[in-house]
Amino acid sequence: MNELRLRAVREPDAPPEDKESEPEVKVDGETASDSESRAEAAPLVTPADDTPEVLNRALSNLSSRWKNWWVRGILTLAMIAFFFVIIYLGPMVLMIIVMCVQIKCFHEIITIGYNVYHSYDLPWFRTLSW
Repeated sequence: MNELRLRAVREPDAPPEDKESEPEVKVDGETASDSESRAEAAPLVTPADDTPEVLNRALSNLSSRWKNWWVRGILTLAMIAFFFVIIYLGPMVLMIIVMCVQIKCFHEIITIGYNVYHSYDLPWFRTLSW
């Protein structure tokens, strides 16, 4: 965040400054490892085009706008069909799917907590959470 503020203040023609020369501003209670982990997570990843090759070939002569609509429509129909298949399989499959989703959500929450408290070196954090 500090870098963004400095970028906005800096002249567009001015050369970029060195990261070591920037003043280190810390929020109250923030440790060095907190600011380092936040700086490491800063790079943004550009989304990749994960459209299957079959769809790319079939929709190659359309504009990107219409290609997007067709891909969304096909995936919508696939999700609706998958929903009806799950309902058709019965209550036992529904219970298993709900249980799997709950376990995965809990795992994600514990992973986030572990990443937050990793700098405090708490022993057995994940095991005690489960």
